[in-house]
Amino acid sequence: MRFDDLRFFVRVAGLGNLSEAGREFGLSPSAASARLATLEKTAGAQLMARTTRRISLTEAGRVLLAHAQNALDEIDTAFDLLDASLDKPRGQLRISSNMFFGRKHILPYLNEFMELCPDVRIEMSFSDHIVDIVGEGFDLAIRAAPLPDSSMMARKLGGNRRVLCASPDYIARCGAPATPADLDHHACIGLSSMPVWYFEGPKGEIACNIKPAISGDSGDYAYDAALCGLGLSVKSVAHVWEDLSDGRLVAVMKDYPVARTGNIWAIYPPAKTTPPKVTALIDFLLSKYGRPPYWERDDHTDSSPG
Repeated sequence: MRFDDLRFFVRVAGLGNLSEAGREFGLSPSAASARLATLEKTAGAQLMARTTRRISLTEAGRVLLAHAQNALDEIDTAFDLLDASLDKPRGQLRISSNMFFGRKHILPYLNEFMELCPDVRIEMSFSDHIVDIVGEGFDLAIRAAPLPDSSMMARKLGGNRRVLCASPDYIARCGAPATPADLDHHACIGLSSMPVWYFEGPKGEIACNIKPAISGDSGDYAYDAALCGLGLSVKSVAHVWEDLSDGRLVAVMKDYPVARTGNIWAIYPPAKTTPPKVTALIDFLLSKYGRPPYWERDDHTDSSPG
């Protein structure tokens, strides 16, 4: 049974005139009669008694009318609420991000965002693990890596330039490497997801299979290890731009910049219409980051010793 058939039935009952109701629905008298007959066949009962002069509800018709109007009102209310939810950011927003980006570039702005969108509830998952966005039920993921799934939607948040850096204490003790070959004589902070470091040389890309003095599986461990003077680390400028500006870390080997840097992306599942809560957060973050984002605006590597 179609909703439009019920609406037609309710309107016929309200007007007490089949032809007049038919005209409102764009139906000829014969088409209006046929539509009512179809509804009665679906219901399995005669709903209206018809004479040449008037139409009236049968007992079955009165039973159906008593519930049909309430049902249609509930359906209309549901669609009104759905339309409102599609126009306004609302509901739970599940976000996946690695710890450094979430801590430095999302959490500081969430209070303002939630004031602007009070009907949005935030749930964040912090991990260096590349999540299955659809399979694990995330609305949005922040990735500082090449996009592995071309079916996903993506918006660029900013560049992901990386630098080789170390603490001033480490450089004072061990000096600074001038070329990738010098890394054999330095303490390197290893990351399990990055066993090879790539640099841009005069004749093309240079791959370095490092032998780490210390290794781990977290970008934040590598950051802390560099600050503690344990060695050299490859870090995203989005992660260490404040440390480079304040001198807590120093970029080294500027003549051989880190290769394969990529961008930082906001990734979300494909859909005919992107949920307003997702669009609202991405637009809000971009308004905070600027173009280019603040971590890219200054060359924090100018103080590199070589």
